[in-house]
Amino acid sequence: MIEDMRFDYENYIQKRLKEIDDLDERRFAKELLTESLGKVLEWTESKYDALEKRIQNELDVPWKNFHVFMTVIDRKDYDPINDFWFPVWEGDTQTNAIQEYKTIYLEADEETRQEFAGQKTLTGTDPVTGRTVRFRIERADRYWKSMEKLYTLFANNHISWQTLHLGHIERFFDLIPEEEISSGEECVFQFGRWDACIRNGRIPLWNIQDTAIRSSEFRRPCIDEVFYEHVFYLSEEQAADDGYLVDSGEEILSIRYEKNKIMLKTEKEQLENVFLYRLRQAEPEMSVGYRYPVLSNRRNDNLTARYLHRMGNFLQTPMELNRKIEEMSGDHKITVLDYEIIDGTEEALPMADKMLLSGDMNEFAMSGVFSKDTRRILLFRIKREEQGAGGYLYESQIRYILSQLQMEFLEYRCVGVID
Repeated sequence: MIEDMRFDYENYIQKRLKEIDDLDERRFAKELLTESLGKVLEWTESKYDALEKRIQNELDVPWKNFHVFMTVIDRKDYDPINDFWFPVWEGDTQTNAIQEYKTIYLEADEETRQEFAGQKTLTGTDPVTGRTVRFRIERADRYWKSMEKLYTLFANNHISWQTLHLGHIERFFDLIPEEEISSGEECVFQFGRWDACIRNGRIPLWNIQDTAIRSSEFRRPCIDEVFYEHVFYLSEEQAADDGYLVDSGEEILSIRYEKNKIMLKTEKEQLENVFLYRLRQAEPEMSVGYRYPVLSNRRNDNLTARYLHRMGNFLQTPMELNRKIEEMSGDHKITVLDYEIIDGTEEALPMADKMLLSGDMNEFAMSGVFSKDTRRILLFRIKREEQGAGGYLYESQIRYILSQLQMEFLEYRCVGVID
């Protein structure tokens, strides 16, 4: 990598001026070089910086303001005045909410998570009657519905969809009793070998804030049909780098974003139940107790990647694949040893004894384009690296990367295996 080193013109001139013995000549040279040529050099550098900034702005990717961050916290540590983190489901912060199920978080690696979900049921003891009660294990659908709604918002607002990192969300499970239990009492569960992985009282947070908004004004263009343009002003303190999504149902004909305001075109004079979703893009604000891993779909900034996206040309080479994977690795070190294209099903792979990781984090968003799915397999061999905090999410990070690559390589099925 070539480091950009700016020439220190001022310091250089000061050193060379000391080489002039005649003080009058030195004074004249100083005036000429610093006051005249120095101004020219300063002007040139400012224009160069402006050009560089302009090129950077022209190569901005359309989703740069719409990255989604997720983490988990203990419910007791939730900070309602934190300006970055908000609950994925508002009911998690309501202390008087009555639930007919128990929600747990499984702090375990990918293989253990799949085994727990595949168990389907477990048992608990009613503390009042002493009866053994069977509970059904289901994923926490209320969180998945929030993911599906977010995908719909991206589509309705014409924003490019980027894979969400669902490593935390898919580890939340609801334990639903299959028979009546004593009201107001919590059962004692027999988790068995899962006991060390079970975490109670955790809730997921993300960087999305939803607010009901009201229109400030409307205009009536003089055309054959009457349309209304509703203007929603954003407060001055709102960060310019944040992304905004409008949820307005089917009443909106078009959405236009301008500086500090959003304009909606509709056939109705009055709009109701319009919600604005703000995606905070600053560095995550950590309150007391916010200590668990942060997952996001933000990529490492790369001028080459932005240029290729702008030009629409992608070089399908091992180097390009490694670059893409490095961009999305986050806090994990992920090294690709090799990749190959294989005909046939996953059962025919030579490493059938190892756990295969699939790019399946977009299943709720992608339609079944390939009904029989006879595509060839794009297999990535990944080196297992030592992981620090949040190591149980290592396989999930790989699955997130495979899921995004799957959206870009639809002609293959993206599969990974850890060696």
